[in-house]
This record gives sequence, structure tokens and C-alpha cells, in this order.
Amino acid sequence: MSYSVALIQKSAVYYRNRGHATIDQNQNRRVVIFLLILLIILFSILYIVQANNVATGGYKIQKYKKELTGLQSKSKNLELKLSEVRSLEFLKTKLESLDMVKLSKVEYLSPITQVAAK
Repeated sequence: MSYSVALIQKSAVYYRNRGHATIDQNQNRRVVIFLLILLIILFSILYIVQANNVATGGYKIQKYKKELTGLQSKSKNLELKLSEVRSLEFLKTKLESLDMVKLSKVEYLSPITQVAAK
């Protein structure tokens, strides 16, 4: 009898330890699965943020291209206006509008003493 009692006790300990090991393995699997799901969620969020940054960058580039085109157009208009202002015809009309008259005789002043630079 003592042999059969010892055998029953050993099998009970074996099954108890084996069941405990199964619980630990299940717990480990759950932790690993949880960590994998967490990593998948983290990488998904990072991917979405990166895609958003790329899309936003594209819109900014388009905005700056439009701004550049507008500034180039404005620059051309200003260059045309500058060349117009520098023209002889514009200066003549401006002089007439200021009621200036043409001189008939030009008198130059001559210095009393001559000064020379050394």
C-alpha cells in the first residue's frame, strides 16, 4: 500500500507542477501577444504621423510655388515700371508737369582761388 500511496502522491505532484507550468506558459503567451499588439499599434500610429507629415509637406510646396509665381510676376511688373520711369519720355513729361523751362544760356561759376589736392 505504501508503494501505491507514494505513486499517487508523485503523480499528483507531477500533474500539479505540469498544470502550473501550463499556466505560466499561457501567461507568457498572453504577455507576448499583448506586447506584439502594442507594437503593431505603435508602428501604425508612427506610420500615420509620417504619412501626414509627407502630405502636409506637399501642400506647403504647392503653396510656396504659388507664392513664388506671384512674386516673380510682381518683380516683372516692377522692372517694367522701373524701365518706364527711367525712360527719356517719362522724364520730359515729368519736367513739363513740374512747370520747368529750358535754359537758354548756361552760366558756369569759376573759382576765385585754385585749390589743388596733394
